[in-house]
Amino acid sequence: MSAGDARSDRDSDGSEAILRTDGLLKEFGNFAAIDDVSIAVEPGEFRSVIGPNGAGKTTLFNLISGALSVTEGTVTFQGEDITNLPPEQRIRRGMARSFQISNIFGGLTVRENVRLAAQALHREEYGLREALFRPTDRYDGINDDTDRILDRIGLAGVAEETAAVLATEPELVLFDEPTAGMGPEETQNTIDLIEEVLVDQTLILVEHDIELVMDLSDRITVLHRGEVLSEGTPEEIAEDEAVRDAYLGGMT
Repeated sequence: MSAGDARSDRDSDGSEAILRTDGLLKEFGNFAAIDDVSIAVEPGEFRSVIGPNGAGKTTLFNLISGALSVTEGTVTFQGEDITNLPPEQRIRRGMARSFQISNIFGGLTVRENVRLAAQALHREEYGLREALFRPTDRYDGINDDTDRILDRIGLAGVAEETAAVLATEPELVLFDEPTAGMGPEETQNTIDLIEEVLVDQTLILVEHDIELVMDLSDRITVLHRGEVLSEGTPEEIAEDEAVRDAYLGGMT
């Protein structure tokens, strides 16, 4: 059974939206990465966001999570305007974002968890034993990487908090390509986790695997050049000529 099958039908007017964006605009200089994007996601919904590279998917996620500031427009979560709240305040209100970090050490701080991951990535440069157990003050480059990652994902403000404190049961989970780089078995395990463990949560997924998106989603938002091209059920998106021609390769 897909996650979509596990949820009851819902109205599509957005009147009880748990998350709403209204007229979101994000400009980088003269370039609008997100341009007048308005979406409404209802409680318990599995919403996917698709589009080609450069469509604005990750930028939209960063605006929702607070990792990027909004140029214009608003973000509302559970009826509260959170447009100007920092990421850590959004986390405390029940919003979580997955960054493909599969192992969290609850007794360590957020910074220490990220630094361990950064050290592990350098195991070929230093050797596994040295990379993991060398005193951290000897790794200026890795410490710089850690700070840059924390800033990028919007967790610098909670870097010194124990990771277990942030391991809440969120009302909304944002998944940014959770199956990227995975083999078939790992992908299936991830799908099983989403369907079985997170079935009662509201989920928003950015994913390039169209088959996975069509199987899991209740509704799909298609972005193109920073704007919403189309929105609807998987069946409606599959039948949308503009979407089919642009993204689904003539899928019928």
